[in-house]
Amino acid sequence: MLPFFDAAHAVNLLRGIHELRAERKFFDVTLCAEGKEFHCHRTVLAAASTYFRAMFAGTLRESVMDRVVLHEVSAELLGLLVDFCYTGRVTVTHDNVDLLLKTADLFQFPSVKEACCAFLEQRLDVSNCLEIQDFAEAYACRELAASARRFVLKNIVELAKSMDFERLSWKRLLEFVSDDGLCVDKEETAYQIAVRWVKADLQHRLHYWPELLQQVRLPFVRRFYLLAHVESDPLVYLSPACLRLVSEARSFQSYEYDRHDRPSHRMRPRPSTGLAEILVVIGGCDQDCDELVTVDCYNPQTGQWRYLAEFPDHLGGGYSIAALGNDIYVTG
Repeated sequence: MLPFFDAAHAVNLLRGIHELRAERKFFDVTLCAEGKEFHCHRTVLAAASTYFRAMFAGTLRESVMDRVVLHEVSAELLGLLVDFCYTGRVTVTHDNVDLLLKTADLFQFPSVKEACCAFLEQRLDVSNCLEIQDFAEAYACRELAASARRFVLKNIVELAKSMDFERLSWKRLLEFVSDDGLCVDKEETAYQIAVRWVKADLQHRLHYWPELLQQVRLPFVRRFYLLAHVESDPLVYLSPACLRLVSEARSFQSYEYDRHDRPSHRMRPRPSTGLAEILVVIGGCDQDCDELVTVDCYNPQTGQWRYLAEFPDHLGGGYSIAALGNDIYVTG
């Protein structure tokens, strides 16, 4: 026995099928779109697309027809897909990507659809990311939709300056503002983004405001900004629900409770702000049992240690430690 496998068989087979097409041999079906005809082999179409497999291998009347008219596609795009069946190649361009993706989705060419998604992903920018996300979700392009969403979250500050942002739907805005991955340098920026959207159409959006403000992490807004800009805004002080959120934030900043006492998304700072709860290590001994006089901290989000301070020499030999809010008191 000598088991043999020709690694080039698939390539040679595809080349042979392409040559048969070029020589116009063994055609058994003609596809028509916009008055243009494409002579094909049923087997090739059925092997490349489950849409055509269902058409030719099922009980549809097209399965016995020599000429099939397709009304859902232009002649140009049908030609691209037929060429793909015989060559495995397709050229995606800025002009054809939208319609090619829709057509590939309709006629079930998953690899062509993926190629279109990859093309769109490479061209994501502030001017088109929202449109591409909606388009991707409409045609179940999950990876493209996720990439567009990540792009929006990363560039939200620049995007918030555009007219497209002001036209965002309520559902989409709530989705962005509530996301931990919203990329803002400080939580005040998230508040400003939410206010900008509401004030862009105050009459129709005011009733959304209390629920939207719940998604802003007010406990991590700087105290001065909270008092001078948030609490003094008519949107806030005229709403009992919003005032309760401000009161919650002020209580947190006054150390009346710990964030673990009232677990919620508002008590979780966004990673982009750089705020994180850290583990502080004070003193102790090194591997040789020599007494340490350093204060270090460990950030569990980044996995990094950082030097903070050093004890005065006279504290060596025994001390006590207590934490109150963000302050650590050492006595000894």
